[in-house]
Amino acid sequence: MPTTSDREDPTAEPGLGAVSSLGGLAAVVAENAVDDTEDLPDDDTVEVKKTNSYGRRRHSNHKYHKIHEKLDSSFHPNIRPLTISDLESCVVLENAAFTDPSHRCSREKFEYRLTVSPELCLGLFCTIVPDNANGVKLSTFPPSHPVETGRKDGARSVLLAHIVATRTDGMFVTDEAMDYPRDFRVSKHNTSGLGHNDTGSTVCIHSLAVHPELQGCGLGRLIMKSYLQQLKNSEIAESCALICQNHLIAFYERFGFEYLGTSGATIGSGGWHDMFLKVDNLPPYSMKPGRG
Repeated sequence: MPTTSDREDPTAEPGLGAVSSLGGLAAVVAENAVDDTEDLPDDDTVEVKKTNSYGRRRHSNHKYHKIHEKLDSSFHPNIRPLTISDLESCVVLENAAFTDPSHRCSREKFEYRLTVSPELCLGLFCTIVPDNANGVKLSTFPPSHPVETGRKDGARSVLLAHIVATRTDGMFVTDEAMDYPRDFRVSKHNTSGLGHNDTGSTVCIHSLAVHPELQGCGLGRLIMKSYLQQLKNSEIAESCALICQNHLIAFYERFGFEYLGTSGATIGSGGWHDMFLKVDNLPPYSMKPGRG
């Protein structure tokens, strides 16, 4: 369900990217590449343990039948915070998920975000053993990391979906919040008013992307629910906001987002809509039926 990523500035310097701590914030989703026709049941729930790795999701295999078929191997999702070591995988996934280059987050912005605020960035991974892949080709496999050093079967942890975010002091998505300071590598203090704000009350999610080979399998819904559950259970955000294209309004309403009208953001030629959700009003593991 594509929404968008940040429009690139050809003069921009490479940037970092993730999050600092999630304390008393609101979340803003700016770019997403998933399939809004995903068929994961609405009563599907994610059990996210309060651990550093976010825990593993308990789930009966039949709900993952489409993924099993596409991967031709077992599917055991692992949802965990992203780190700078996941940079290359995030770049490859973003480029594959967004067909419009103006909607993609650049490598520099990923570098910036995964450096300054990694704890607000989430990845959905799957363990794949090369010999059992039977010709399955995922562009995120080459940059993936081994599950364990020296493991005989060569199993790798492959990125299938991600959410990447920063903080801002505003309530909604703005072009400034989706930008980044060009001197981030040499300056420890951001005085530009661009990008991540350590004391900001809003968490801006700049990218929600699912690998195109696995869109329509419910992974976008799974990672978004996991993210919102983490915000709810950890009491780290007051509200959550995002911008999306018109055809995705109903998708986000199913998570409890309220449509607030046309967004002032101009990335990717504009045409965005503001969505808003109060985290305190979000029941655990819930999803409301959307309109349309």
